[in-house]
Amino acid sequence: MRCDVAIVGGGVGGCALATRLATAGLDVIVLERESAYRDQVRGEALVPWGFQEAAELGLADVVLGADGASVITRMTPYDETLEITRARRAALDLTDAVPGAPGVVGVGHPELREALATAATKAGALVLRGVGRSAIEPGATPSVSYEVDNEKHSLTCRLVVGADGKNSATRTAAQIPFWVTSPRVLLSGMLVDDGGAWDREETTIGVSGRNQYIVIPRANGYIRLYVGRRTTDTERINGPQRVSQFLEAYRTQALPCGDALANATPAGPCATFPLTDAWTDTPVVPGIALIGDAAGWSNPIGAQGLSIALRDARLLGEALLDAHTWTPDTLRGYTEERNTRMSRLRFATALTDLLAAFGLPDRAAKRRRMLALMAERPELGAALAGIHSGPWTPPNDAFSPDILTTLALA
Repeated sequence: MRCDVAIVGGGVGGCALATRLATAGLDVIVLERESAYRDQVRGEALVPWGFQEAAELGLADVVLGADGASVITRMTPYDETLEITRARRAALDLTDAVPGAPGVVGVGHPELREALATAATKAGALVLRGVGRSAIEPGATPSVSYEVDNEKHSLTCRLVVGADGKNSATRTAAQIPFWVTSPRVLLSGMLVDDGGAWDREETTIGVSGRNQYIVIPRANGYIRLYVGRRTTDTERINGPQRVSQFLEAYRTQALPCGDALANATPAGPCATFPLTDAWTDTPVVPGIALIGDAAGWSNPIGAQGLSIALRDARLLGEALLDAHTWTPDTLRGYTEERNTRMSRLRFATALTDLLAAFGLPDRAAKRRRMLALMAERPELGAALAGIHSGPWTPPNDAFSPDILTTLALA
């Protein structure tokens, strides 16, 4: 078999790219390991700049039409250091971040993948599921061998795109250097049915005691809850009691309807993963290009993963359609933009983490000092706007390392 582009991984980035390229007339094959997409306990929020990417890809209706998708218009800073009424007065209006974006879209990862795989198929891409034992040969004429239903197949192509996630086999086959930071927090997540107790237009990132909370509502009666704990915490959410441990963590007065969330009905697996950053400086090598998590990610506390994947798909797709030959040099614009973007996102999420002061013994006092300093010097927090409006929107000096040092010493 031959094709123009073989995409390894039929997730958000892979299927979005397949749709774009197939719509333009290229011959695209997507190789997806899962026969049916499953809950991976991540990828639930599409921030406004990510929705803009979906719109520019022609996929806005696909995103909003995914099963259970909801629109979240407020981010309220519920926290042990604030009374609930004060937190609500300080809510961030998410509808103002990007023109045309309705706010943050809450959408299940498997549901969004299914919707995008359907869109890719309608555009003319061949989406193969249940693919096993794939092997990639990089180089000027790359090839992929794989199995479907115990039958061996091979194909050659002009380019292999690795969209196969954090443990990318494509990245490994191409021997692309990759760096991952050490985690400070472990994040546990679970989909639950809360009986509609939580306001569906509201999200939060907050802290109470040993727990950090992220709440992302959905439109179909479900809500994704996350609990973060320091890696040094002796009481981890794991083992046979992890579901009850997880839910009990929500029995807090720092959140509205905390008891209702603690009494919610589990609707999916409870899983834990580390909060890390990861990157490569060379997402494109001869015969291979990486997108999404395969090319690196930012700390999930910023909820940037879906947006990163969609922008990767759009920019790489545009680069491929504009270039006659596909080499690291002709695709250099994608590499340079991605490296700058990811560097800025690492800064913005580090700033978010610093301001949360999660796990510090003098947390309340430390937060007061940092927030007071930011009130005097708003430029210190300018990078935070990039989390919702796009990391290219704040000025260059908003990402100076001196800012983190200044706030850390407050």
